Amino acid sequence: MKSYAKYWFLVLLLLVVSCADNLLVASQLASPTIAFTISLIASLAGWVWLVKTIQKDRDQITTYIRNPELKRPGYQRKNFFGGVFAEAIQKIEESDTELVSTKQIKTMLKARLNTLLKKEMMREAVLESLDCGILVFDAQHMLEFSNSAAKDFLIPESNQCENYSDSSLSLSKTLINDAVIPELAKLLAKTIERKDATLRRRTEFDFTSNGATSHYRAVATNLRDENQTILGTVMVVENIGEENVEKTRHAEFVSSVAHELKTPMSGIKAYVEMLIDGECDAEEAQELYGFINDQIDRLTRLVNSMLNLARIESGVVEIKRQDYELNDILKTAADVISPNATEKEITFVTELSDLYLPVFVDKDMLGQAIINLLSNAVKYTPNGHEVRLRSRMEDASAVIEVRDTGLGIPENSLPHIFDRFYRVPENNRSASGTGLGLSLVHFIVTNVHNGSISVQSKVNEGTCFTVTIPLGHKDKKRKRHVEPSASV
Repeated sequence: MKSYAKYWFLVLLLLVVSCADNLLVASQLASPTIAFTISLIASLAGWVWLVKTIQKDRDQITTYIRNPELKRPGYQRKNFFGGVFAEAIQKIEESDTELVSTKQIKTMLKARLNTLLKKEMMREAVLESLDCGILVFDAQHMLEFSNSAAKDFLIPESNQCENYSDSSLSLSKTLINDAVIPELAKLLAKTIERKDATLRRRTEFDFTSNGATSHYRAVATNLRDENQTILGTVMVVENIGEENVEKTRHAEFVSSVAHELKTPMSGIKAYVEMLIDGECDAEEAQELYGFINDQIDRLTRLVNSMLNLARIESGVVEIKRQDYELNDILKTAADVISPNATEKEITFVTELSDLYLPVFVDKDMLGQAIINLLSNAVKYTPNGHEVRLRSRMEDASAVIEVRDTGLGIPENSLPHIFDRFYRVPENNRSASGTGLGLSLVHFIVTNVHNGSISVQSKVNEGTCFTVTIPLGHKDKKRKRHVEPSASV
């Protein structure tokens, strides 16, 4: 039965009752009053039934709405509101589906937004961590981003002035950005100039920050899309002061090497020419051969020293740091130098700490550094004087001292004592050397072992070199073994 059939049945019943009432009146089987009463009663009964049926359907729909989990078999066919309710339920379910889809899309967009934000934060963190300054300008040439390293190149808003023109540009273009220093503003203007637009431009300039002046290189690059439309400009500012210093040092090193090689080679050439010309007798010839041999030995020492220093600095020589007891290394170095001290009648004393001094070092390199210091002390100490080797613990460091009572170093030479090829002019005649020994010691102590080295000296009183290296073993479980200190 359709949902409206019973209501059509009620209407039909009322029509039948009405017809029957008319027949009763027409056939005089009942008086009009009785017929009317019967019709009224039948109509009221029908309407009461109709109202109760509608209320029942309404209550049924209300129950379904309040308890959506209940089964609703055929309600759209048996219920007066079934069709409307079914259509409403269908619309609601479609809305729920759309809502779920919208929530899924919202969740996906939120996740994608979080991912993009994390990537953006990562990019900014990377840019902030760079030592070089990064400045990004948009297509309207306004500053969009700058990292911490670029803050010194920004002009505070209170100090920013009106734009000005630069006649050096072919278009006499206004320098549209006054948020950066003039050197960078000029570079930006030249980079974005339409007539002479290029992908990249660079400039170098001197800049003073916090009272220190250094040399900088700025590179500006136009950012373009696939249609070659300029999206903006990124500028990278790098401090090349140290680079220039290294270039200067390299040039000085080459010059020093050339000078050091030229002197003995000139002597050898002069002696050889004298021998070729026959301007000397046999005794003089032997003396010249001796001079030539000395100069060759000097060249050999110089070349070997340069090779050793170059190999260590370039990493060709493998650094093998292991756990050692410092005094063992110092004793070995003392044994190497002791014969030289004895030959010059120099009192060589070792005052090594009674404490166990654990160190993580390259035994050969550190040993060579100590031997170089002791060798210099013996060479520049007159006969009958004293050289002393000491070790001690100081906080978390091991301290080594090489002290002599020799010639001493003038105060004006102390700042250069670790420079390559530097030799104290006043002491040149006292002993031969290449001027590379202390440079090698400095590199081994500071670069290889993360230590420090200092020097104190007074002329004619003596010199003291102090080496400090970190204390401790890499392997904490290494057994300690203490031996008594020795004196030579």
